[in-house]
Amino acid sequence: MKQWHCAVAGQRYGPVSEDELRDWARTGRLKLTDQVWSEGMSAWAPASTVPGLFVAAGSPPPMLKPHRGGGILALGIVGIMPCFICGIIAWIMAKNDLAEMAAGQMDPAGRGMTNAGKICGIVGVCFWSAYILLWGAYMCVILIFVAFAATAATATTGPFVGP
Repeated sequence: MKQWHCAVAGQRYGPVSEDELRDWARTGRLKLTDQVWSEGMSAWAPASTVPGLFVAAGSPPPMLKPHRGGGILALGIVGIMPCFICGIIAWIMAKNDLAEMAAGQMDPAGRGMTNAGKICGIVGVCFWSAYILLWGAYMCVILIFVAFAATAATATTGPFVGP
């Protein structure tokens, strides 16, 4: 990634990354008339000449995907009790959506609901996993008990012989 040097309000800074320079432009720290330079440039130039550094006035903000926080939260809640699969889906969707929010591709307004849905999905998966393991252990105990009871009954009375 390109490294930049800049002169802002008479003070020189650099090297700074292109992303950091864009942040400075977005927040107003870097003005259109401030001077910038990068390797490959013959001389310092106004920041306004760097393509893509400033968003043009009146231009719409970049389009972000709408968040799915409400849906993920609903899936996570349903995944806690009635539907194990919904918890898995909520967990996976939340992981992907949070990554897109961090990358600036999705509306971050739903981060809280998305996190809550992910947590509910994880809780649901853990709950159902424990339930299945305990149910399996219970069934093993019942089968062992039935097997011992049948063995004990045949040992004391002998094999059943019809009338």
